[in-house]
Amino acid sequence: MFGSLTYLVWLAVFIGVPLLALLRWRHLFAPRGRALLWIVAGSLVGGWMWDALSVRWGIWFYAPSNIFGLWLIGLPIEEWLWIAGITLMFALLTMVVAELQCEV
Repeated sequence: MFGSLTYLVWLAVFIGVPLLALLRWRHLFAPRGRALLWIVAGSLVGGWMWDALSVRWGIWFYAPSNIFGLWLIGLPIEEWLWIAGITLMFALLTMVVAELQCEV
């Protein structure tokens, strides 16, 4: 649908927009910045191992017509953005839900 930008557009809509919405609670995130960095770093390492092996073994692939074409350590850049973005989104969402539960 969007050619080589399909995966990037998908990431912007389904991860970027929710992350922007979560910025309303950014005062919760700053004190936990170091923990968030460790969480994202861990997910990047684990996600890279899982995904790169799966691609290498032919379990799945990324359609060249739907990705930008920039690869880093065996994965397209979009997959790195997916791993970091989804991890960050759910970590921030967990903090927001926990905060809202404390207010009730």
